[in-house]
Amino acid sequence: MLLSFMEVFAYVQAPLTAFLFWRLARRNVVGDLIAGSIVGMFVEFASEPLWNYHFKLTIWKDVSPGIIMGYGVLFALAVFFSEKLYKWWFKESTIKDYDKRIFITDVLAAAWIALPLEKIGLITKVWDYNQDVLKWSTIYIPIVDLQLEVFVGYALLMLIAPTFVRYWQKGFERDL
Repeated sequence: MLLSFMEVFAYVQAPLTAFLFWRLARRNVVGDLIAGSIVGMFVEFASEPLWNYHFKLTIWKDVSPGIIMGYGVLFALAVFFSEKLYKWWFKESTIKDYDKRIFITDVLAAAWIALPLEKIGLITKVWDYNQDVLKWSTIYIPIVDLQLEVFVGYALLMLIAPTFVRYWQKGFERDL
């Protein structure tokens, strides 16, 4: 029952995120959602043997469109949080072009946004790790109880994906 709910929610999460951002933050994140989903498509198709998904509707092997859309939500949230953190921490009113300090807040966003979402996916059995292929260590991150490699993977992803999302978000929004 929970897995069925999660599968339905996977398709509702992107429009719900767009609506809530528009309503509560007066921010259009449709471009973030599209650009983030493109990153998600790449990640999922490139790393498909590493995870086992359990949704019924799939588009390639066990990869579901809902999972790909989840990346859009992840990056919309991470970019928003990272930019707020950047402005607060560095006392800036806007993000300066080519300011590499944004990488610091992008990686912190991985810890605050991606790790809890990852844990929710595992707890609800949306996916599990293919440990036979991954061969990850037994070092776990306290509080979220995830293996260290999960954080390292998200930290590395956050060094490139939010930059891609920031660059392309407005382009996708103009086309709508």
